[in-house]
Amino acid sequence: MSTFIAHAQTDEIDKAKAQVATLFKKNSYAYIGQLVGTTKKDVLVFDDRIEVTIKKNKRIFYYTAFCDYDISVSSGKIDNTNIVNISIEDFSANLLGVVKEQADNLIFIRNYYCEKQYTSQLALFGPFADKYRALEIKPTVSEEQRKYIVQANGYNEQKNYVKAIELYLKATEVDPTAYPAAYSNLALLSAQVDKFDAAIYYMKKYLMLEPESPDARGAQDKIYLWEAQTGK
Repeated sequence: MSTFIAHAQTDEIDKAKAQVATLFKKNSYAYIGQLVGTTKKDVLVFDDRIEVTIKKNKRIFYYTAFCDYDISVSSGKIDNTNIVNISIEDFSANLLGVVKEQADNLIFIRNYYCEKQYTSQLALFGPFADKYRALEIKPTVSEEQRKYIVQANGYNEQKNYVKAIELYLKATEVDPTAYPAAYSNLALLSAQVDKFDAAIYYMKKYLMLEPESPDARGAQDKIYLWEAQTGK
């Protein structure tokens, strides 16, 4: 990326942050938290988060908090049904009543920071992938992990892709390498909800674990397609 493009992108991010902060300051119901109706808010914008203080209660929104969750918009507002359970400093991150323009800004900010986070996480995942590939006998899927996989498959069949993503992530938390297909599935599900940076990230993790898989060629080609969607 050229210096000019990098600076231009940073300027756009700063502009989006400022617009979101203005909304949180002016709108009596659009903020992080559940104290609907309060009007006094102090808003601070940082490189990695927005902090909203309402009557001495602080809500913190980390831009990367929604890397694995959906920010969807209907009727000019953000739907919060899929993200209310994200715990941030003992509070639930709950976006209410945010107009579509600000939802677009939040998505833009999220994607920028999530791409950076994905790059660093791939580097951290490298040693785990190396160890997995070196094993003659691969780890087996535990019963707990299998439960999440079965549940994720069920929600996928129902076309509830966001819930399926949530459950596949739980499966990878139980064991990050025992079921490599979880990452391929996460990639395909992320693409279904137009989160192409996430799709690229998960498919790269899959290929780190299974570079000689029969579907490796197709997996890499999907990455190329998704990169076109993100302008890479």
